[in-house]
Amino acid sequence: MTEPLLVGIDLGTTNGKAACYDRHGQLLASAMRGYDTHFPRPGWYEQVPTDWLSALEGVLSEVAAVLGSRRADVAGLAVSSFGPGLVMVDREGVPLADCPTWQDRRCEPQGQRLLETVGSDWIGLGVPLCGFPAKILWAQENQPELAAQAAQMLDIKGYLNRWLTGLAITDPSSGPGADDWYLPAFEVAGWPVDRLSRVVRSTGLVGGLRDDLAKRIGFPPGVPVFAGVNDGAAATLGSGVVRPGQSIITLATNGVARLVVHNRLAVSKMLESYLFSWPYIDRLWLCGGSTLSGAASLQWLADLFGLPRSPEAYDALLLEAAAVPPGSRGVVFLPYLVGRGTPHPDPDRRGGFIHVGLAHGRAELARAVLEGVTFALADILEAFVTLGFELQEIRLTGGGARSPLWRQIIADVLRCPVRMAGGDATLGSAMVAAVALGIHTGFATAAGEMVHPLVEAAPSAEQSALYDQIIEYSNQTRDALMQAPLPRQG
Repeated sequence: MTEPLLVGIDLGTTNGKAACYDRHGQLLASAMRGYDTHFPRPGWYEQVPTDWLSALEGVLSEVAAVLGSRRADVAGLAVSSFGPGLVMVDREGVPLADCPTWQDRRCEPQGQRLLETVGSDWIGLGVPLCGFPAKILWAQENQPELAAQAAQMLDIKGYLNRWLTGLAITDPSSGPGADDWYLPAFEVAGWPVDRLSRVVRSTGLVGGLRDDLAKRIGFPPGVPVFAGVNDGAAATLGSGVVRPGQSIITLATNGVARLVVHNRLAVSKMLESYLFSWPYIDRLWLCGGSTLSGAASLQWLADLFGLPRSPEAYDALLLEAAAVPPGSRGVVFLPYLVGRGTPHPDPDRRGGFIHVGLAHGRAELARAVLEGVTFALADILEAFVTLGFELQEIRLTGGGARSPLWRQIIADVLRCPVRMAGGDATLGSAMVAAVALGIHTGFATAAGEMVHPLVEAAPSAEQSALYDQIIEYSNQTRDALMQAPLPRQG
């Protein structure tokens, strides 16, 4: 009997990825393609849903080509996706408008009204007041003609699963941020829940892969598709973080810190400190916060210097940064490229470099970016401690985690060892499929069998003491700037 293979799909904020693993977590094939985010107005962030489908069809085709004859052994796949986002579709599933992403803040007034009229039980995913119901209410009020044409208003996961199987189905962590949709919020938003994605558990069967799509990408038709989890949960799972007290830092487009907890975080704490909290696995919950810009800050800097978007170019830039001592020779970077995140949110703030002189070059700026994002992540972890949570272990994931320099900076700043996990969100999705198929009896077993942490960075007492002084200087600089009034927008 041939060994079953598992495919994980991940639709992140910047890239679509697919990868195939065996039951032991060995990577057999992977592919990645990007898509653009558009900024039509200040505070608006949009993507074209069909761009996602083109990217995912491309990466699935690449994976199938690498597998060759072994594609027949694919036993199941599961999907992770970012969110919350709103995709209005007609009866054929064709999008009627671009999708506002999780970064989009246009619906905050609607979110505030929902908070005042139905309470806070709908809050949990993404920016606290910009969740899925608030996005629907905004569309009803500002795009009424499109809303009237819509057969369904789908979350991103529901849209992707409809494309894969013909059925719009989501999971608790990707759609409602709870076991099911919160009816009072949608009554106010004026949209019936039977025209939303249906919610099933993460290991629930969505359906079989559509024949026409399977033929185009080269996979067997009817391959079981399971609901999966959201991209953050998949990255957490793919890192082997499955127990309360374990935490993970993701260095991807966003910089995110998450902690596994027993219960949902109080909404008052989410609103106060710009935190999120949503269902995870095995009746556990994840809470966390984001810097809003993580490894995207380094990509932004590389783009400014005209560097190609290639691993080799980024490695060369990081090698230059490694030659710069801690503190970046006085350069401070505030990573607020799309606003300031947890725990002191300010969507209108913007980042920048401070204390830059003629003697500084791109090496100092690059190291300052790594340090600035790390300091912001440390603020999130401190918020966890302030809430009374104990951090037992920290793992790293995301593209930025592949940098030895960044891993060491994080270990030194946090004064604790950090482990880079060998998997990502595609592995987490593959693990969902493995548990759903009974290949592994549970997520703890799957983590023990499929997740293989690669390296550990241990803190240096000398460097940690130095960073204590650097952080104090950086925070004083930051706080002084935060007190200054924002310039008027022209």
